[in-house]
Amino acid sequence: MRAIAFGFLVGLLWASVRTPEAAQAAEPALRLPVKCAFPQECYIQSYVDLDPSPGMRDRACGINTYNGHKGTDFRLRTLDLMDRGVDVLAAAAGKVVRVRDGMRDVHMKLFGRKLLFRRGAGNHVVIDHGDGWRTLYGHMRRGSAAVKTGDIVVAGQRLGLVGLSGMTEFPHLHFEVAKRGAIVDPFLGPDNPRDCKGPKRTMWTGEALKALNYQNRFLIAAGFADMPLSREALLYRLNVSDRLSRKAPNLVFHVDFAGLRVGDVYEMRIFAPSGNVFAENRIVSEKDAPVSFQLLGRKIAKRLAWPTGEYRAVFHLYRDQKGKRINFIRHETRMRVE
Repeated sequence: MRAIAFGFLVGLLWASVRTPEAAQAAEPALRLPVKCAFPQECYIQSYVDLDPSPGMRDRACGINTYNGHKGTDFRLRTLDLMDRGVDVLAAAAGKVVRVRDGMRDVHMKLFGRKLLFRRGAGNHVVIDHGDGWRTLYGHMRRGSAAVKTGDIVVAGQRLGLVGLSGMTEFPHLHFEVAKRGAIVDPFLGPDNPRDCKGPKRTMWTGEALKALNYQNRFLIAAGFADMPLSREALLYRLNVSDRLSRKAPNLVFHVDFAGLRVGDVYEMRIFAPSGNVFAENRIVSEKDAPVSFQLLGRKIAKRLAWPTGEYRAVFHLYRDQKGKRINFIRHETRMRVE
């Protein structure tokens, strides 16, 4: 699962005449552009891609990005949070130079990339901070824009709400920083456009940086259902439940997670109410994968029923290195069969 890179944004959204009010401003110090609790309600799923080749490399030399990604994606953990409303905030003071509002909040697979490409950023705001500095706030919720072109905004001012508009598959804020049209990773600063191992001069304020801890590998979603689900169904929690019928046709556990590397091991186990292993698998990854979706379960036999009681699913991601086990993720989900 991922948002889609906006290669056309550099030329299209950043280009406009510099305003007198924006001239000769200092490099902006960036506050958090979303008002949510990290990491309980939101987290960074994808960073700027620093690798100019078809490969990918994020600011920590990891794979939490995808080819050509030009921003930082602040993802909401659930669709319910989007429905309740999470504020998008101006990261720094400046002048609003572009606003789009009115696009529906829909999963891009409903319409496809071709139809949405020219409006990939969805509903968005662009702010000019002076001296060539601009920030873009993409995928905002339909009808939520709280500013208009020409408005002067202060740091922390509400711009709208996090949404699901444009070329995206999950609710998040796509946040871009550019200096005279050139993308800047705010974690590295303007002096280091490509080198994840090189010097870092963060543009974030100290308060913002405290909330933005880097995660190599992390869980996105997990849950039980009575049938095999797609990643999209798990995102929307369609048919996901903590209670299943003893006559359910299937008993399936699903996991969506990020940061899988070559040599990592992921294990999935479901334990029956008796404590015995109901189903299990163990896979050693043979490739890197920014995101991975896995499922495990069993189909009911004819004329039988599942034993009633509490089932427990455990997902474990780790790697064995030089005789030591390095643990990355351990997640447990419980479900009752009645």
